Amino acid sequence: MNLSKVKSFLIRDNFKRCSVIGMVAIGMALSGCGGSKSNSSASIRVANSTLTHPSIDLWVSGAVTTATGTALNSVSSYVSAPAGAAALQLNDHGSSTGVANVTPTLAGGAHYTLLAYESGATGGSVVRMAALPEDWTIPTQAGTTQIRILDFATEAGNLDVYVSPTPVAPGGIPAGYVGSINGAVAQAIVQSYGVGTQYVTVTALANPADVRMLNMPVAVTSQQVATVALTPAAGGSLLDGNLLIQLGAFSNFRNTGTRVRLASAVSGGTTVAATMTNAGVTSPLDGGVAPQFGSYAVVPNGSTLAVTVGGVSVAAPAGLVPGGDMTLLVFGAPDSATATLITDDNRPPTNSGLVKLRLINGITGNSSNVLKLIANGVALATGVAPGTASAYGSAGINSYGNVNLSLSSSLNSNLIPPTAATAFTLNPNTTYTVFAVGDYSTGSTAGLSLMVQ
Repeated sequence: MNLSKVKSFLIRDNFKRCSVIGMVAIGMALSGCGGSKSNSSASIRVANSTLTHPSIDLWVSGAVTTATGTALNSVSSYVSAPAGAAALQLNDHGSSTGVANVTPTLAGGAHYTLLAYESGATGGSVVRMAALPEDWTIPTQAGTTQIRILDFATEAGNLDVYVSPTPVAPGGIPAGYVGSINGAVAQAIVQSYGVGTQYVTVTALANPADVRMLNMPVAVTSQQVATVALTPAAGGSLLDGNLLIQLGAFSNFRNTGTRVRLASAVSGGTTVAATMTNAGVTSPLDGGVAPQFGSYAVVPNGSTLAVTVGGVSVAAPAGLVPGGDMTLLVFGAPDSATATLITDDNRPPTNSGLVKLRLINGITGNSSNVLKLIANGVALATGVAPGTASAYGSAGINSYGNVNLSLSSSLNSNLIPPTAATAFTLNPNTTYTVFAVGDYSTGSTAGLSLMVQ
């Protein structure tokens, strides 16, 4: 974790009893209010909300603590950590090698939950830690509660948050808007509610149809403080929710949906269509005539996909990744088209000045046409067979403010040469897929093209 990257932590507190506005890095803690500051140690516990670490140990100041073997989706008991700058490390259970390190400033006598989660980077996720204070002032009025919503899923971008006493119907418009969260910083939204269960739904900013988390239940009793921490799901765009009752229980809400978009690459100007069916309700995915990328739609867990090419059914693939982003690629000749699912990674590049790119080979007509993608004269992806995708790579923006893309292949070193390729204006710190489409059955390059989305 890069602790030099400072982010602002803004608090809007309806209770007006705890005015804390400060600066923290992701994984560093603000001390809460209401707890004693006189002791020489703090109490800290670990909540394991990672994606790929089934059991973790907490080390403090270079020594393993009794908070060992914290299983996925569970929380440990409290252990002591020195007040002040405390060196905290998480290891896979039984290992002496750290998977994450942080040195937050802990207040003496205060309580914290160290939330372990994973956040994306090119090539995979890394474990991060957020020390959540647990000494916020308890609501004094019986029958009231406080819910604090924190965003640690910065790669998901800017978000709108809704909290309502009833669940949002799938495909419905969320109600109970409580605020927006800027994806560039770690923020908190604080509101008061009555007792019972509230449902948290999160969408993309100003786009209620782009649901990132649907109906996370938050059950609260009188005079409780509940923290909802948003963390990235597997694909980086959807969200998991983590519920922490102050000095009490921990649970998490794993996102089981999958964001899916349809990529049409069938030759011959043939229309490609796809639908998802869940609980007896069938909804279309954006389709059309190649080359076309549809918009992402959330496919709920347990849904079935159906694909047609020119109105004729094509076998739909299985293998939706819960919490992930995926492209449903349909390619080939109209009478022999196939459909396959490709996992997407829409998390931004590690270097904010670059773009992240990968290639999908949707060119039909010759199964030997293995592609190489060149970005600004440098090979970015090689050996990409028809119907498959490359790994992601990074490219810079050239002096003209764009990225020049071209293709060579095992059959033609100038399949789409630089003179024929488009100079694409791409935004740095953003992820794109380059989609190569067209029919190469005759060896002609006239109908081949690239699109970027």
